[in-house]
Amino acid sequence: MKSSLSLIGIGFLCVTATAGNAPDPASPNLHQLMKNVVAVQTQVIWDLGNQAQDDKGNPDASKLKPADWTRIIQASTQVKQAAQTLATAKHVRAAGPGEKLQSEGNPGAFGGKEVQAVIDAQPEAFRAFARALAASLDPVTAAARAKDAAKLFDSSGAIDQVCEDCHVQFWYPNQKNQ
Repeated sequence: MKSSLSLIGIGFLCVTATAGNAPDPASPNLHQLMKNVVAVQTQVIWDLGNQAQDDKGNPDASKLKPADWTRIIQASTQVKQAAQTLATAKHVRAAGPGEKLQSEGNPGAFGGKEVQAVIDAQPEAFRAFARALAASLDPVTAAARAKDAAKLFDSSGAIDQVCEDCHVQFWYPNQKNQ
């Protein structure tokens, strides 16, 4: 009985010691949030925003139905929530075990381990980008609530710039020197 308790105690110590080195499962998964929420929902915003144009490319709110404006509000809300999750997380996991990033394996593209290293080295810069992304959704939501196609066009373009700036620093930093 005494040896069984000793083995259980040793096992507990081993699990406790390795748990400090393992990624926190509560940490948000950047790859999953980007792939399943941010990319999908920003595409909704951009696609509907592109529909809100006349034949000459000028903003035209009459091209969207009330349901389209509602979809834009819902999409911007989801992206903002994902960004706020990343901005407030104590730690962010670039990807889960076995997950391969979209461009992983391409020349000059980072894989999950490299992205993780950059995020871990600059966590406050990463959080700042996440906060900027969250803030960039406020004008989109306001434009959709006002059914203002011109403001939607301008604000949806700002989202793209925030995304690109973050990607250059954390996803493919080798390209910023090109």
